[in-house]
Amino acid sequence: MGQVWVILVSLTAPLPLVAQVSSPAGIPVPVVTFTGGVGNAMGWFGVQAERYFVQGRVSAFGGLGYTPSVETYDPSGVTVAAGLRGYTAGRKHRAFAEASGCQVATLSDPIEPSRFYGPCFQLGYQFASRGGFTVALSGGVGFALGVPQGYRAAQPLLGLGFGYTWRRRT
Repeated sequence: MGQVWVILVSLTAPLPLVAQVSSPAGIPVPVVTFTGGVGNAMGWFGVQAERYFVQGRVSAFGGLGYTPSVETYDPSGVTVAAGLRGYTAGRKHRAFAEASGCQVATLSDPIEPSRFYGPCFQLGYQFASRGGFTVALSGGVGFALGVPQGYRAAQPLLGLGFGYTWRRRT
């Protein structure tokens, strides 16, 4: 368990190194990414905007999406998410650790269908090509707040997004 904390802290604690300013391939620092896809951090089926800081090693993001009603009595509607990410070094291939607030679970009910938000933690991978094409994949766990007695508060999370990354002009 101690190793997990060391990994999470090292992913989210950016260090100002010379190698972060420009990579060996000369790929500029990312500034903004827009993605669309599925996952809790995108509002289930939705879009996400991400702004980078600290030479692209830390970001803040917001997601806006829609939760569809799959079966009778399922809740549906607009869904939001917001959080922070810490990235490993690199410009094209890099891992990230994410902490966010997002919709974690839904409860089907004929009288009052419900959606539950809570803290979410994910680890993931992002590929952002030199030309801007971006793919992000993540997985983790979320903790639904206020779920009724007898239901699991902890839920698995997954995410897959495709989009575009704008980089700082040099």
